[in-house]
Amino acid sequence: MKVKIPNTANALCVDASCTGNPWPMEYRAVELHTRKELFHSPIYPTGTNNLGEFLAIYDAIRYIEDREKHKKVPKYECIFSDSETAIAWMRSKKIKTTLKYTKETKELLTKVQDAVTRIKTHEFTIPIRKRETEIRGEIPADFDRK
Repeated sequence: MKVKIPNTANALCVDASCTGNPWPMEYRAVELHTRKELFHSPIYPTGTNNLGEFLAIYDAIRYIEDREKHKKVPKYECIFSDSETAIAWMRSKKIKTTLKYTKETKELLTKVQDAVTRIKTHEFTIPIRKRETEIRGEIPADFDRK
């Protein structure tokens, strides 16, 4: 039985877009209650959706940490993602990808490795929650490219 997660107003929603595997990939974060885009990655020429979802969560954590450091409001209560894989990678502090290191993937895979290194050496306290898309519909950060 699934536990129903409250629809927290002060939350970030993250999502990635990658129409193939591998394919050009990008990700972003949207504030849940305003639907305002807070950040948007560059388009990486070759990536995977799972890597994008992972980096979206990681960048959302960094975004929230930076806001808290500078005492900016609102304070966010959680990060919503619709990716079970990316959430699992964050919790285990390791990733599994078959994406090969090439000239095209160098920037992306370097960022992923930097993210993994940082989450292994720093504690983050913001909860990461699975968006119940079957109950609540698409995550607000969705790129609507399906």
